[in-house]
Amino acid sequence: MQLNELSLLLLVPLVVGVVNVFLPLVLRKILSVACMVHLLVITFGIYNSMGLEVRFLNVGILGVDRLAFFSLAFIQIIGTLVLIFSFKGVVRDIEKRFFVLFPLTIAFSNGAVLSTHSIAFIIFWGLSGVVLYLYALLANTANAPSSAKKTFMIVGASDSVLILGLLLIWLLEPSKGFGLWDIRLQLEGQLAYLSFICLMIASFTKAGGFPFHTWIPDYCTDSPIESSALLPASLDKLLGIYLLARMVTLVYVMNTATSFLLMTLGALTIVIAVMMAMIQHDGRRLLSYHAVSQVGYMILGVGSGSIIGFLGGLFHTVNNSLYKTGLFLSLGAVNKKVNTCDLDRLGGLGRNMPLTLISALFCSFAISGIPPFNGFFSKWMIYQGMVEMSSNASRGYQVWLLILLFMAVFGSALTLASFMKFLHSIFLGKRPKEYEHIKEAGFNQWVATFVIALICLVFGIFARELPLKYFLFPILGELGEKTPEFIGVYDPKVLTLLFLVPFLIGFVVYLLIKNVRFDNVYLGGMEPSDKFRVVGTEFYNEIREMQPLKSLYDWAEKKYFDIYDIGKGITLAITGFFRRIHSGQLQIYVLWIMIGLLILFYVVI
Repeated sequence: MQLNELSLLLLVPLVVGVVNVFLPLVLRKILSVACMVHLLVITFGIYNSMGLEVRFLNVGILGVDRLAFFSLAFIQIIGTLVLIFSFKGVVRDIEKRFFVLFPLTIAFSNGAVLSTHSIAFIIFWGLSGVVLYLYALLANTANAPSSAKKTFMIVGASDSVLILGLLLIWLLEPSKGFGLWDIRLQLEGQLAYLSFICLMIASFTKAGGFPFHTWIPDYCTDSPIESSALLPASLDKLLGIYLLARMVTLVYVMNTATSFLLMTLGALTIVIAVMMAMIQHDGRRLLSYHAVSQVGYMILGVGSGSIIGFLGGLFHTVNNSLYKTGLFLSLGAVNKKVNTCDLDRLGGLGRNMPLTLISALFCSFAISGIPPFNGFFSKWMIYQGMVEMSSNASRGYQVWLLILLFMAVFGSALTLASFMKFLHSIFLGKRPKEYEHIKEAGFNQWVATFVIALICLVFGIFARELPLKYFLFPILGELGEKTPEFIGVYDPKVLTLLFLVPFLIGFVVYLLIKNVRFDNVYLGGMEPSDKFRVVGTEFYNEIREMQPLKSLYDWAEKKYFDIYDIGKGITLAITGFFRRIHSGQLQIYVLWIMIGLLILFYVVI
């Protein structure tokens, strides 16, 4: 195997992870930072070297094209920002192990994106799931072992399904060998559709698409918050949607049925997850459901069959990875100060942590699709793709596309409502007396979150000039597609100016008015005690009690819709039946042997 830039993107973090096992903590941190800087330099150094590959035994195993580079670049960028946040502040009991797992996570993620051979892809994809499990085991919470087991079972099962899907592709297209790129398998026959479903399950499970998302809320609630920001919030999204993008462009020739399936599941993911997010009282759990909900937009765009929708889905993958990482890290900064993520116990921390508030505010605007932030631009592209597809569709399909479009827009509105609750519960309202001494997050923590917030704003205002021009439009060139025309008119720079002018006027008026009297808030002529404090979690209590939503919420909390608990129940029922019929009596075992022999004879003859 030759040593070039692609192999270094795997070997450098892999070696750093192994070496960190034997180093003191300070050197582990320094080596991890040096590793990420080196990876950033290598990654952007190969921007003009598409087609670079690594061969082993004369078989190509690693390669890079524009789609791979797109995911690769943001793995390094987001990984670096999470590392900056984690440089100081990780829980002391897990700090040493964290800086062993971190470079290994980057190595395996890079390997999955760069793999051009099925076996290499399976190895790196599976190893990225192993580190996810190991991160979950780092936590000291009572539910951490069960959350880790649930994560391992769901993700591990999807990896097995992925292997089956790739084997079916090899059976259907043996001339391609075990190559992953440029297969273009026609979706004809049961085996072709089965392989598509298998790869779709693997993609959905990794990214968090319905109904294979149920490991994410439990994982994010119990695992270290840095690992939640790194994996379910960002890198797993990049990997899962990368696989889906490969499927719809180079692995399969898509048709209306598969696009219909993907878009329907995407819309369901949006609405179901955001409805669950609205009733959460734990900040981590609220963000975890939004991490699932946003995957729906990615699936909706990538699976739409529209060029502009496809680009919007990819752009939203990056946007979500950025602002979701920023939100998890902002919550993590608060958690490290007050030692809780319970929204009922928080409030009024904006005056103590103004920089963290600004970061969380920007990221909340971005995820809610508020212009001129990046989340609005990518959602706008996805909506355009759906409108474009409906213009050439049959009447029935047009109606269904409009229903899906309504679900997507409705989900965005509920997201905004949910983050009003999130921001009020943590940063606004009356501050509990026990938090009066709280100070701003550490330098490395607010810098990381603030940089992410600024990127969300810059990628929204200069979307055409930066991410679309340098990362997304080149993908179309390799696929032989033309740059699409946007429907309608939206100029984020003009809109930003229109926002800034009244804001500046209001700020000047505020500075000019000198005679402002500040006073306490009174309730019945007295200063209200903490028991009268209005908490943000009460915003949507009525929704929780409305029928039929109340019944659905009750069933969801009892895990009736959880694919893991459903599978566990079926497995226990089957094994329980076999335990009962295997009573330990010899004559019963002889009877089963005879029945087995009769079945065997029947099959053979």
